[in-house]
Amino acid sequence: MALYLLDTDAVIDYLNRFPPTLTLLRELTANADILCTCDVVLAEVYTGLQPRHEAIASDFVPSLRFLAGSPDAAERAGRWRYAFSQQGQTLPLTDALIATTALAHNATLVTGNVRDYPMPNVSLLRLPR
Repeated sequence: MALYLLDTDAVIDYLNRFPPTLTLLRELTANADILCTCDVVLAEVYTGLQPRHEAIASDFVPSLRFLAGSPDAAERAGRWRYAFSQQGQTLPLTDALIATTALAHNATLVTGNVRDYPMPNVSLLRLPR
């Protein structure tokens, strides 16, 4: 039983009923793996939630395990942002926080935006595109 933290694009794919993502998420849950979310992902999803997706979101979001952030995760996100900025790469705060939450909970991050997560030790599962 593994934890999979869904990035915002994975949740949006689910709300849009994107067949390849639906298949992947069904496969994960069929293997008794646990789909998760976090505060940053929820904030991003609800920022752009369209009225036509309200019912789907109200069923789907509560089915996800919530992974909380922590002071250590916030510190790691800041340190990653600093380190990558010294190399000329800007990491959005939201992506750094999502990645540190996944790492703190030993969860695999499910995303279509693997380039947004160059951080070491963060396990990624690419969404089918």
